[in-house]
Amino acid sequence: MRFQMNDHLPLVSVEIKYNGNRKTFNNVLLDTGCSSTILDTDLCEEIGLMLDLENVVTRKMYGIGGTEICIEQEVSSMTIDMFQLDKFTIQLGDVREMHGFDDVIGSDFFLAHELIIDFENMEVRKN
Repeated sequence: MRFQMNDHLPLVSVEIKYNGNRKTFNNVLLDTGCSSTILDTDLCEEIGLMLDLENVVTRKMYGIGGTEICIEQEVSSMTIDMFQLDKFTIQLGDVREMHGFDDVIGSDFFLAHELIIDFENMEVRKN
C-alpha cells in the first residue's frame, strides 16, 4: 500500500469492500498513535455498513484534539486495500467532518497484519 505525505501526515487511498460493495476512500490517515481503526459513518453507509443500533457499544476516544464518542462494532468480514479482516472490531464516527479524513487506520490494523510503515519507500508492507 503506497502512501504520500500531506502536511507531514501519511495519507493513503484505499478501497474498502464490505458485503460485496466497494468504495475508494481517498483521504485516509495512517495513525499508529490511534489504537482503533475509525471509519466515517456517512461514507460507510455508501457500502452498506450501517450502525448496529441493537448492539450499540459507545466508546469515548481521547486524543490531542480532545474527546469524541464513537460507535464500536465488529464486522464479520471486510477488506481494506489488499488486507482481509475477519471478525475485526472497528469504530464508526464523524471522522470526515470533525477531522477532515475519510477514515483513520489505527494501530489495531497494523498489528493484525504485522505491517510496517516504511517512510523511506513511502509504503505500508508486511514485516
